[in-house]
Amino acid sequence: WTVARRALGRDGSRWLPVRKPHLYAAEVFQTMARSQGISLPRAVVSNGVAKGTVLVEHNSDQLQVLLKALLKYSNNMTAEAIGMTASAARGGNVASLKASAKKMTDWTASHTGARKSKFVDHSGLGTGSRLTAGDMVSALVRQGPNGSLAHLLKPIALRDVNGRVIKGHPVKVHAKTGTLNFVSALAGYVTAPDGTQLAFAMFMADEKRRAGVAKSDREAPQGAKSWNKAAKRLQQALIERWATLYGT
Repeated sequence: WTVARRALGRDGSRWLPVRKPHLYAAEVFQTMARSQGISLPRAVVSNGVAKGTVLVEHNSDQLQVLLKALLKYSNNMTAEAIGMTASAARGGNVASLKASAKKMTDWTASHTGARKSKFVDHSGLGTGSRLTAGDMVSALVRQGPNGSLAHLLKPIALRDVNGRVIKGHPVKVHAKTGTLNFVSALAGYVTAPDGTQLAFAMFMADEKRRAGVAKSDREAPQGAKSWNKAAKRLQQALIERWATLYGT
């Protein structure tokens, strides 16, 4: 996987070491030790649990904090790590990302009523994953607009025709965005001016134009930016329409 150059900042690294992170971590540790005059042997992959004395331990933030950041910044590595950790915590064999995704598929079907969806990973990057808008809404409704998921979603500002944020807009939206070249998704909750709460999911794509993007142009293909803006305008128009139609 790679990161878009515009998202890196001055000191960012374009390539992400996700295929074999255990070997990468070992190499980094070797390099750090060598800088302190410590020579370590070549890393050896073990299938068992390592035995030894823990010298230093760092605890991550609590899960809710990690999930909120994951949804805000769309961090795919965090999604994969949390997904596989959750599968392992539920027990059974989780020998691969695909096996872990299968557990998530089964859990989603049994806990949300999503019957047409299938996952091959936890980030959604795999082309074999499938998720219908109906299944997404079903999951959102099961969780509820005041449930634990809703509080993790970021607020989505509504804008005027010039793209400026409309302060104090009577319609409130908390949702997760999803953007690729000629693809735009938005799913979450709407609160109408009268307090009525709605769940929604929109998946929009121009599959023909997306398929026609040359590999060398994937960073910023011509027309993708304007297409995305048009998709977001349509999403907002639908949200405002639903808030008017279903608000009492």
